[in-house]
Amino acid sequence: MEYKSEGICRFCLKTFAGSAMTRHLNTCKVKKKKDEQEAAKAKQKYPIYHIRISAGKYYWLHIEMKATSKLSTLDNFFRDIWLECCGHLSGFTINGVEYQDDFEQNDMNMFFGEQESKAMSTKLSQALSVGGKFNYEYDFGSTTHLEGKVLGLREGILKEPVKILVRNNPYVIKCEECGKNATDFCCECEISFCEECLSEHECGEDMALPIVNSPRMGVCGYCGESDSDNFYEEYNKNQ
Repeated sequence: MEYKSEGICRFCLKTFAGSAMTRHLNTCKVKKKKDEQEAAKAKQKYPIYHIRISAGKYYWLHIEMKATSKLSTLDNFFRDIWLECCGHLSGFTINGVEYQDDFEQNDMNMFFGEQESKAMSTKLSQALSVGGKFNYEYDFGSTTHLEGKVLGLREGILKEPVKILVRNNPYVIKCEECGKNATDFCCECEISFCEECLSEHECGEDMALPIVNSPRMGVCGYCGESDSDNFYEEYNKNQ
């Protein structure tokens, strides 16, 4: 039976398939009312982007950000919630242009006659408009690839740098030994285990990484979200 990727709208708390979530967020009455209430209290409103990010078919996010936010803010958010393990380099590609904060890489590009990268201090609105797409890479060795698209624009306010609208529910992975829900992934064998079966596995616990809700699962030394993600989770949970 094929896994159906779903998520819970953080406004009306209803569950929708990933393929239907964009349509729901555009029509969610609870979200619309909350946005209007916050905007009515604001002294000054500004443009806000609705962005969908995905990594394969199981991992996806819908977020909102100020259109004037920097690409570096989005980069930090990706690292916090999905990617950061060892401080690897990262970069965006938008309309054929690369955006990085790596000056040594820029020097190498110029040496080989390649296009110089632009800085991640570039504002979203300077690189993307509604309908615009981007690619993002974290770690140019064991690379994790993300794709994103600006789905819409509204006028309003945000109380945080990145507002999570919805996130995919964790993909349930089964232990390949007993069939229970897996807790760890053996990087040597590329097999998932529950805690009990892992304790008996010949590779040992040193070769295992935890099962996490991230496209970075099982790669490099990634063990889960950073503490800073708790801010986004707790904030959105209580709105």
